[in-house]
Amino acid sequence: MRSNDSVQMLKILTIYAVGLLVGALSGFLPLVSLMAGFPLLIARQRLGLLRAQIIALASLVLTWLILDPLSFVIVGLGVIVGYSLLAWRPEEQSIGIACRLSLWAGTVWLAASNWSALLLEKRNLLAIISEEIARAFTLIYEGMTSLEIYSPEQLEYLRELQEKAVPLFNDNWPIMVFVFICLGTTSCLLLLSRYEPEVALRLANWREQRGPAWVAIVTIAAHVLQRLSPATMPWLVNNILGIGNFVMLLAGYALVLYYMRHLRFSKVIEVLFTVYLFLSPWLRPILILVGQFDALFDYRYYARNRSTI
Repeated sequence: MRSNDSVQMLKILTIYAVGLLVGALSGFLPLVSLMAGFPLLIARQRLGLLRAQIIALASLVLTWLILDPLSFVIVGLGVIVGYSLLAWRPEEQSIGIACRLSLWAGTVWLAASNWSALLLEKRNLLAIISEEIARAFTLIYEGMTSLEIYSPEQLEYLRELQEKAVPLFNDNWPIMVFVFICLGTTSCLLLLSRYEPEVALRLANWREQRGPAWVAIVTIAAHVLQRLSPATMPWLVNNILGIGNFVMLLAGYALVLYYMRHLRFSKVIEVLFTVYLFLSPWLRPILILVGQFDALFDYRYYARNRSTI
């Protein structure tokens, strides 16, 4: 290994360690964990596959030394998502294969983490996470009570929220894991698009993949099943709706931005629309519906077809 390569690897690992510390101290560790695969992919582009694999192992070791075990599992999941893309060949394989690789890698990582928790803690990983959520709410409640500036109604609301938080997480953890892996994979693909023109082209033409149409069909089927027979597998239906609605919301949002840029709206309008999306309770269902129809019927076709006339 050349000395210059070693220096580059140390720089990448140092920046990664600083990011972990900043995330842990600031409370933005989940955001940092979504980008935990970046050092691996940067090393892959600059130093090659072998050194990227070494960076992956070193990143996990640093994460274990700096963070608590539960945070190690979460950030480690982000590292594994990046690791799954190291051997992905965008010139030969589709975006769908990249997503499947990250999902399989994330599943294996969580299964191994759960096995370790059972072996060391005699509890499964879900029980440990639920206890951490309950403990966090307890600390928040005690802190708010000690300040003596919050009304009894506010404290009662927090107590009720604490009682609902753990069951809500237990019922919807597949959604949260799926969303985390999808966001982590998307972040890594966006980084790769800066290095690989083929990745940028595939992301620009995401609508041509078969995945969006299948997600829309399954989501619509879950909506129909929930309406006609709400007692039929409610846990499965709710999780499918949670995942599908999230993906279709992003699709609808992307379509609206596409037409804003096609019609040459200003950046200010785009920002205001994005802010309004987070504030409006009725715009999100509309965007989900728009995303479902866009996945089945390519609305971008009309803009492209008109531009060629």
